[in-house]
Amino acid sequence: MSLDLHIFRTLSDNAGALIFDPVTKACAAVDVPDAAPVLAAAKAKGWTISDIFVTHAHHDHTQGVAELKEATGAFVCGPADAADSAPLDRILGEGDRVELGNDSFEIWHTPGHSNGHLTFASIGAKLALVGDVVFVMGCGRVQPGQMGAMWTSLDRIMALPDDVRLITGHDYTLSNARFAIAMDPANAALKARYAEAEAAKAEGRFWALTTIGEEKATNPFFRAGEAALAAAVGKAGGAPGEVFAALREAKNAF
Repeated sequence: MSLDLHIFRTLSDNAGALIFDPVTKACAAVDVPDAAPVLAAAKAKGWTISDIFVTHAHHDHTQGVAELKEATGAFVCGPADAADSAPLDRILGEGDRVELGNDSFEIWHTPGHSNGHLTFASIGAKLALVGDVVFVMGCGRVQPGQMGAMWTSLDRIMALPDDVRLITGHDYTLSNARFAIAMDPANAALKARYAEAEAAKAEGRFWALTTIGEEKATNPFFRAGEAALAAAVGKAGGAPGEVFAALREAKNAF
């Protein structure tokens, strides 16, 4: 039986996320921007939070962890650099594994957006927790001097099977779609997804869940190896990492 997911808005655009194993009843919260809506969501679903998975140390992902842990007694694990802002019970790093019920996540170090950023990847559960490395049709901002690291992190995530679901850290979907269509205007799949992003925004739907296959088709940063994207940023014939860096700089100024 697959893991159940519940993704919802916290703060203004952060993703609240709960992962539930219906067999063992284990439930993990992914990052905690604000404890109150996470607790309310778990109560509404009838789930008891047993674990908290922290992807990275940025305050908008950790500021509710202590309150949620106090309220639930959940076991908290995450990167070493999050220990100053979240009460970690276990520090995680590259190659570690974390269990949730009957499923297991491999821990990848995926820096670029932040030094200690982790991705929790489970092929068996067809699920990856990518924090602020990947967004729907976008990617996170890159620390100064870390473009190469960010591209390596993205490239690693892109190699996951197409049916792997990605829980991302924010809903910047419409803004990302506008940039993507500006870079890749002939992409029919992107045109359809852009229209869906506009509809989601108009209807107030929160959108922070995607798949590897959908991002390969529509995310300009996943498509940095495509000639059309290279041409869009004046890097025809450039290496994908070089094209990625140019795309990210273009997004910063968009």
